Amino acid sequence: MDVATADRFFALMTLLTLGGVAGSVALRSFAGRLPPAARLDRSIWTLVGPIALWLAWLVALVSLLGSLYYSEIVGYPPCSLCWYQRIAMYPLVVILAVAAWDDDREVRRYAVPLAGVGGAFALYQYVLGYFPDTEILGCTLDVSCTERYVWEFGFVDFPFMSLVAFLDVGDLLLLQLTSPEGTHE
Repeated sequence: MDVATADRFFALMTLLTLGGVAGSVALRSFAGRLPPAARLDRSIWTLVGPIALWLAWLVALVSLLGSLYYSEIVGYPPCSLCWYQRIAMYPLVVILAVAAWDDDREVRRYAVPLAGVGGAFALYQYVLGYFPDTEILGCTLDVSCTERYVWEFGFVDFPFMSLVAFLDVGDLLLLQLTSPEGTHE
């Protein structure tokens, strides 16, 4: 797969994932305000809930493999902020795999904060791409934190992909807190 195809593939996957996160949040936010016949939250939970941990693991795994593809195969060097995001994402692959295997719903207690920290770094880097003069966390490596190696659809770059991945992991883990049947412990 050439780099342009990979860029487009990962950008499209990011947008599909973002749509899933937005739909999930909207359904949970407005579920109580809809008449019972129009409520989809139970059917969404029935479909996604039992495999939410595996889906979160899959998102983390694809993120890990994508970042390694771009840095080790394509040769794009990661900046300091990219490394901080990797530090948050890479352990999630192992943590979520073990939790999914054991059906450990309590994983959200430590995986959601990890996704939150990684998401905060991704959001900061994404904003920094638009406003480079607002940098408060210095990039200490020889690589600029504002360079865009990928730029699809006029707004999808690496920090945006990372942010959506962290949001999706967090959303899938929090899905159990707001499911129609309550927590599934």
